[in-house]
Amino acid sequence: MKTFLLEIYTPYGKYFDRYVEELIIQTEEYVLGILPNHTPLIAKVKTSKMEIIQNGEKKCYAIGEGLLNVKKDGVVLLLESIESKEEIDIERAKQAKSRAEERLQAPLNIDVERATKALIRANNRISIYEDE
Repeated sequence: MKTFLLEIYTPYGKYFDRYVEELIIQTEEYVLGILPNHTPLIAKVKTSKMEIIQNGEKKCYAIGEGLLNVKKDGVVLLLESIESKEEIDIERAKQAKSRAEERLQAPLNIDVERATKALIRANNRISIYEDE
């Protein structure tokens, strides 16, 4: 089976550096399925679910915003954050969701964009954690 090198970086350093068969990721415009020899492109990535298929097995991740660079010789992802299902602290995610919802209900003095992004991140983590 053909593979390509996938490198994932966060502000904390290199998270992933392996050969994979497929990457499924949500950009601002589309959900992309990236296979070996994909056309080169650069795209902004949304906070969403990401799937990596490696050795015939699919693994899901909750990812934060970032940049996708598909090159001739592989893929580089620069992400705000990434967590596998096993890494997600579900209680923390549920608390973050509650805080964000409370802030969005408050009439004054909140950063709506920040609270909305926090709610999206929390819902994404919960979704990945609860996905069977």
